[in-house]
Amino acid sequence: MKNYRFLLAATLGCVLASPVWSAETPKEKAGEGLRAALRQHHEALNKQDLKALLALYADTPTVAIMGTGPGEFWKGKAAIEDTYKHYFETFKPGSLSNECPETTGAEEGDNAWLMASCVMKDTSPDGQPREFGLNISAVLKKGPAGWQFQAMHFSNLASENGPPPEEAAAPAAAPKKAE
Repeated sequence: MKNYRFLLAATLGCVLASPVWSAETPKEKAGEGLRAALRQHHEALNKQDLKALLALYADTPTVAIMGTGPGEFWKGKAAIEDTYKHYFETFKPGSLSNECPETTGAEEGDNAWLMASCVMKDTSPDGQPREFGLNISAVLKKGPAGWQFQAMHFSNLASENGPPPEEAAAPAAAPKKAE
């Protein structure tokens, strides 16, 4: 069930898009349609409206969501639907919020992308407030139904300690003996 918490964090990260579009530059530009799709995603997620969420994902066999670790890969709408169902069990509807100080994204014709680093907040089913960091990236494609997610990736640290320092990541080579 812990993996589903990360899925929500990722999907909630779509809310992050509003700051992405607030300071547009020629290289970072998004139209109202993309902003609307991201607002719809957040509203549906907050309400735990599965039907509305799934309508925002592409109807292709390759649509996918990926998390941080091994096994956190959901391909196809049925897998995405199942993942959301499990995640909905882990938070109270209407309790989601985020702050994303680092954001970027762009819309190029019928394709768009976004990335952000966020602080996410929600409330557990038993009323406990939670806060966690989340990185998210997504690719969207515009079709007859508007903008739809093609791929989404999210990650957060599984431990409060974070990754080991670079010098600790690989064992040092043994010193060579003088000949």
